[in-house]
Amino acid sequence: MVDKPSPGGGSIPAHPWRIAITGASGTGKTTLGRALSQRLCLPFIKEDIGELLAAQAQLSRLAARGKLRRSHFSGHAAVCQEHIERQNRRFAEQPGFICDRFAVDVLARVLRPPFDRVGEEWFHTLLKHTKQQLESIDLIVVPPLSDWSFQPSKNDMGRERIVAVLPKTRIHSLYSGLCVTLAPERTLFLPAGDTRHDTWIPLILEALSATKARS
Repeated sequence: MVDKPSPGGGSIPAHPWRIAITGASGTGKTTLGRALSQRLCLPFIKEDIGELLAAQAQLSRLAARGKLRRSHFSGHAAVCQEHIERQNRRFAEQPGFICDRFAVDVLARVLRPPFDRVGEEWFHTLLKHTKQQLESIDLIVVPPLSDWSFQPSKNDMGRERIVAVLPKTRIHSLYSGLCVTLAPERTLFLPAGDTRHDTWIPLILEALSATKARS
């Protein structure tokens, strides 16, 4: 889904920035993405990961019954690769954009047990595609976990999200760790002390200015 930016007051001159927002569910990625879309006059792309969540749920059910086979893991990895390729096609249509989730979020899907048995060949293939996509991203923004990250809400499939502290903290750490490992110079961790957009957006604009100065 691509939202058209609206020329809200206070927008800075348009520039084809390519910004990815990642993190656990409930961290405010979508709300922040739409606010940035208006501020930077860029289209907002909300990634639908319902297909990946459905595939993941199916594997979890098989694991619970002790029926997971090697073919299930390779099939899940293939779904992840197709999703990254579909992302790349969508991203290629826009010179600049704000996206809610990107290849790192997909790669994380094969690093969580019991899905982490895809084998080295599949993992390196997905890692290669992730790195290629990262080369085209100017800035990765990681909002923090906060109290409201654990409030009940629904995921992309319309189901209640997991709000337990430990699982959500683990997945958020996985997203964060991948970003800081694969693209440390382009990863911005937003502060948890003040989660207002009035605080976050100036920090993002400052990081973009630093990125432009380096290029």
